[in-house]
Amino acid sequence: MRKYSLLSLILALSFGSLSGQSGKISKEERSFLVDYLKVTQEDLISTLHDLSETEWLAKPADGGWSPAECMEHIVQAEQAVFMQVKKALKAPAGTDDLSARDGWLLSKIADRGNKVKTPLPPTGREQSKTKLIEAFEVSRSAIYSFLENKKLPLRSHYGKSPYGKADAYQLMLVIAGHGMRHTNQILETIAIVN
Repeated sequence: MRKYSLLSLILALSFGSLSGQSGKISKEERSFLVDYLKVTQEDLISTLHDLSETEWLAKPADGGWSPAECMEHIVQAEQAVFMQVKKALKAPAGTDDLSARDGWLLSKIADRGNKVKTPLPPTGREQSKTKLIEAFEVSRSAIYSFLENKKLPLRSHYGKSPYGKADAYQLMLVIAGHGMRHTNQILETIAIVN
C-alpha cells in the first residue's frame, strides 16, 4: 500500500503555482491531484478487498464507524464535495489566491487526531461491500473525466471546506485526502477489533 506522508504532501504542493490570473492550475498541480486521487483510491480498494465480512461490519467498542459505514460516508462525501466544486465553477470568479494553504489543508484533512463533525453520517442502509466499492469507483471515474478539461479555472472559484474557504482545486484535494483519512480509520478499526 502506497501512502503519502504529510511532509511529502506539503512539499509537493509547495511547488505548484497559480497560472496567471486565469485561475487554471499548473501542470504540476494537476499531476499531483490526479496522482493523489489514484493513490488514495488504490489504497482504499486494496484495504477493503482484504477485509473479511466480519471485519467489514465490525464496529469499535467506542461507538466508531464500521468499515462499511466509513465507505458509505466516503461515497456520500465525495459526491457532495464534487457537486460543490461544480457549483463553485458556476459562480462568478474571484481573485483570492489561497494556494499557500494547500499543504495546511491537506494536513488537516489527513490528521485523524483532528476530529470533524460531519454533516453526512452513514445511514447504514447500504452495507454491500461490492455495491459501495462500485459506487466509489463510478464517483472517481466521473472526477477523472472532469479533470481532463485542462481549462477549468479551479483556482479562481471558491467553496467551503471543513476548515473554511477553499478554492475548487483545494476542494478536489479534500476529496482525495478525505479518502485517505477514512482508509486510515478503517485500518484503525480492524486493528482494534482483531
